Amino acid sequence: MVPEKSLKPVHFLAASGKIFSGIFLLLIWSCSEPDRNFSISGQLDNAAGSTIHLYEMTTYELIPVDSFEIGRNGEFRFEGEINEARFMSLRQDHLNYLTLIVFPGEKIRLSADFNNLQGTAEVTGSDESELAAELNRKMQSTIMSLDSLGRLYRNSLDEPGIDIDALRFRIRESVDEIAGSQRQYTINFIENNPGSLASLMALYLQTDHSTFVLNREEDFKYYLQVDSILIEKYPYLDYTVTLNENVQEMKRQIELREQRESHLANGTEAPEISLPDIEGDTINLSSLRGNYVLLDFWASWCGPCREENPTKVEAYNRYKDKGFDIFQVSLDRARENWLQGIQDDRLYQWTHVSDLQFWSSVVVPMYNIQGIPANFLLDPEGRIIARNLRGAALGNKLEELLN
Repeated sequence: MVPEKSLKPVHFLAASGKIFSGIFLLLIWSCSEPDRNFSISGQLDNAAGSTIHLYEMTTYELIPVDSFEIGRNGEFRFEGEINEARFMSLRQDHLNYLTLIVFPGEKIRLSADFNNLQGTAEVTGSDESELAAELNRKMQSTIMSLDSLGRLYRNSLDEPGIDIDALRFRIRESVDEIAGSQRQYTINFIENNPGSLASLMALYLQTDHSTFVLNREEDFKYYLQVDSILIEKYPYLDYTVTLNENVQEMKRQIELREQRESHLANGTEAPEISLPDIEGDTINLSSLRGNYVLLDFWASWCGPCREENPTKVEAYNRYKDKGFDIFQVSLDRARENWLQGIQDDRLYQWTHVSDLQFWSSVVVPMYNIQGIPANFLLDPEGRIIARNLRGAALGNKLEELLN
């Protein structure tokens, strides 16, 4: 049974005067009291002798509710009472779990392989939990595919004669394809179920501990769409109230960022940069006017930056005699690492500057840098004409401009 103290029902009834008699209130209550009981039961393969745990998921923590030792037949059952919808988690451990969305009165039943709850669970008895299980299965499949690519990359590093740059490029293409597929699936899921609490889950899916499936700025409209429906449908639910607060803060940050970036729009003059080069001489960005200039922000410690450097070398060698140059600004903090990165990636042909101040560099607020790699393409007059050209996009843009 669910311990009463582990669930925190919210009561919405407020007294507003002695309008009804006690007898009438009693009659209304006895006739309309909703079923607050719920149950979660099922059949788990490969689970004999194991223990499965049930947690309530609040907006900030996991609260233990109950646990069940599974017998030879793989059956388990949890029962309890709730006053409103709850996100709950069935767990073997912190890596193997299944998220359910439980409403009062629901009798949820599931079947799954105990060793892969997310990837195998089939759920009945709850429309919201069925949607959550669908979301779980797709996310699990994506994570497994990305993990396989990571293993392939690590195992290939020791192969004799391996072309590391080509390998990185192929892996990056595959990662981008898988991540793009998961993102599109998530968007479709939200658009098909905008009023579902499962769509709240979809907003916060992650491929790893630091990478969200949706971009909170580029995909903000989906956060706004889900929030606008759920806050009206469930105005007192902790989850939707917290989502609403998050969305309002995201909106404020986006508006603030747009204000900061108004001076970095296409057609505006790039703010001047005056920093020491590798010899210690101060170099101005404006000294390269007359050429198309890629203003590139990077660091030797930034893996994605290093992956992009071969593309810049290729573009520079192809277009340097046609009016193209590069002004590369490092966010390194150690001079030796900066210089070693330049040497290792063969970047010594163009201009390099840095104040070696890491994220405290003067260029960070000047160009509103939120992450690296980041770049701006400038025309011969020093005006911004494109930004964040990565991979083939840089060569395509230069081909358009210079040929």
